[in-house]
Amino acid sequence: MSEYGVQPTGFVRKPLTVILAEIEAAMITEFGPDVIQTPQSPFGQLNGTFADLVNELWERAEDLYQSYDPDQAEGTRLDTLGRIRLLPRGQADDAEFRGAITNAGRARIDLQDLSRAIAGLEGVTYSQVFTNEAGEVSPDLGGGTVAVAVIGGVDEEIATTMRRYIVPGVNTYGNYVVSSEIDGYCRSSYVIRPIPIPITLTLDVRASNDRFGCPPPSPTAIREALITDWYATRLNGLDVTSFTLRSLIESRFPNIELVSFVAERDAIEGSDNQPVAIGFIEIAELAEKDITVSVA
Repeated sequence: MSEYGVQPTGFVRKPLTVILAEIEAAMITEFGPDVIQTPQSPFGQLNGTFADLVNELWERAEDLYQSYDPDQAEGTRLDTLGRIRLLPRGQADDAEFRGAITNAGRARIDLQDLSRAIAGLEGVTYSQVFTNEAGEVSPDLGGGTVAVAVIGGVDEEIATTMRRYIVPGVNTYGNYVVSSEIDGYCRSSYVIRPIPIPITLTLDVRASNDRFGCPPPSPTAIREALITDWYATRLNGLDVTSFTLRSLIESRFPNIELVSFVAERDAIEGSDNQPVAIGFIEIAELAEKDITVSVA
């Protein structure tokens, strides 16, 4: 592997002296060890010209690499990075505009940034970030409060990430405490570690051939698709309802109609088409052994 170019530590430009030495070594390979390459000789002059051209290419490559880094980009390239963040430059110079792009000296509390950061942590299999500005998420989640729901991941890494994006003074909500320590200062935050709620489902569906005359899917295929789509779209606090189940099943299979369902949790017997309530700190789980599909 080359020691120049893009490296784990950044971009390493090949020095001019190395470029010239490589050209001289190539000349010896082609013309033998007696080839004259002194700086005043014709070959020496050509070597220097070629080395300058190659060095210019390396400089351009380094400049291109750095143009994607707000801390190194300048001028119009910094404007391009600003447009990605939807930030106009206005009258700001490069230093001021660079600080706006990187949020220098300011806490980054955009929920999308926090959500992506939590989801990107190693071992995290589920994550959602909530606020309760209009009061509709949960009666327990007060105004100006952030709730991070996460399954998997390491407590300390979650806490450290939340610390980067949630400023001191903003309340956090949850049923579990995670802590981080930076420069001897410990800060604890609440997170939601969703309580898994196994759901037992009995589904009655009506099937028909699709518009191309193909037969409907089997009960096994319906069950497997429902589980796959449930885990791709589930949320903590999401009730199991007719609307939710119909949306998943009928959007996947246009020739399948959900006629009725019975859902149960905690071994409590359910009734036809009645929703099952899932608390904000809970999350519904589906398993093949707990789902029965009857096709009419």
